[in-house]
Amino acid sequence: MTPAELYRYDVNGYILLKGAIAPDELLRLNREIDAWEETAAADFRAKAGGKNAEVRYDDIVNQEPSLVDLAAHPVLLPYLVEMVERPRLKSTWIAFKWRGGETKLHSNHTPSITHNFYHFNGQIRHNLLNVMYAMRDIAPGGGGLQVMPGTHKANYPRPPGDGVEDMLVELPMQAGDALLFSHDMAHCSRNASDAVRCTVMYTYCPGVIANSFGGDRLYDEIFAAAPEDSWLKYLTRRANGFKETYPQPAHP
Repeated sequence: MTPAELYRYDVNGYILLKGAIAPDELLRLNREIDAWEETAAADFRAKAGGKNAEVRYDDIVNQEPSLVDLAAHPVLLPYLVEMVERPRLKSTWIAFKWRGGETKLHSNHTPSITHNFYHFNGQIRHNLLNVMYAMRDIAPGGGGLQVMPGTHKANYPRPPGDGVEDMLVELPMQAGDALLFSHDMAHCSRNASDAVRCTVMYTYCPGVIANSFGGDRLYDEIFAAAPEDSWLKYLTRRANGFKETYPQPAHP
């Protein structure tokens, strides 16, 4: 990370990496995602009358092989190792939002718990870092993430109701962009357009924290198939608490 990127992230709680996925790679991935969108549309129609116009598939990397390599994307790795100590992949999902689809305002941040996001020995440290890839363009009003910059370090609880929603900033994205943000920063989204919002999410945590969606053996098959000494193998290893000795690859 450059000093400017580090400063922006520390102050705001997010950073946008433009064009993280190359055009040819994006085209290849979207060929596979098209089939998921068809399935999602059918699932959405099947739940006609549902309150939320969104379909999400958890643990997507164990269902769609083409999305595995994004977990250790070369553009992402320098940021990941800068901000998460001995990082591991925690959870993944793909989500489709139609008009009216929304995610309510939320965060992990609690003023009384200071270890979720912190600065130690000159480095940012996270217990949960989110990386969201836009697979299609997300125009203003199209369901882009809305964030409250700086709230990952708030010293007071967020007031209930709509008293502070004027602080929200919408972050439009272009297909191939990656948005890195602290889960401690208050965030939400709502699609008010006719375009389908398609994103893929990867979350990362320190090696001592277990996986979501299935426990510590969740990525065993990906781990076994990954090249030796690769970052993909490292990120999909099992957690081993504070006694972990699995060697970290060379700095990307």
